[in-house]
Amino acid sequence: MLCEKCKKRTATVFYNENINGKTRSYSLCGECAAELREKGELQDITSMIGSFADPFASLHNDLFGSFFGIPARISSGSDKTCPDCGTTFREIAKNGKVGCPSCYSTFADELSGLIQSVHGTTAHIGNVPARHRVKQERAEKLNSLKEAMQTAIENEEFEKAAALRDEIRKLENENGKEAI
Repeated sequence: MLCEKCKKRTATVFYNENINGKTRSYSLCGECAAELREKGELQDITSMIGSFADPFASLHNDLFGSFFGIPARISSGSDKTCPDCGTTFREIAKNGKVGCPSCYSTFADELSGLIQSVHGTTAHIGNVPARHRVKQERAEKLNSLKEAMQTAIENEEFEKAAALRDEIRKLENENGKEAI
């Protein structure tokens, strides 16, 4: 695929943006992408993360917090390390990549605000591999039934709550049989 801008080089940078419901995709070569970044027309996540790790974090809090709702999440003394891969949060901030799946739980507090500001949510929304889809749908149904049961209890609708409890037990038993 050729670069959309110069139409000469192969596109190696693929950028999607969603602003107020309008989605736009770019397929650019590295040179054109760098040129657009310099002009400020294109921003990558690594530059956003890296900008939070500098000594001017309080200035970023003022600017990003008031204008964009993005706090400076990285303190200069953050020496937390992932127990599995040894990656520090400072390294994640520097290169914009986590070291392993355990990094997400290790650095959950530090990453949650950033992920929320970039993606709009911290929960996965989107495609799920077929082998996990049934399990995820069951878990979501189980959670919604538990919430409905709690609401029924609070509203003193005990017959409805008992019916929901039975449905929850049935669903949990089905999950237990599949695991064996």
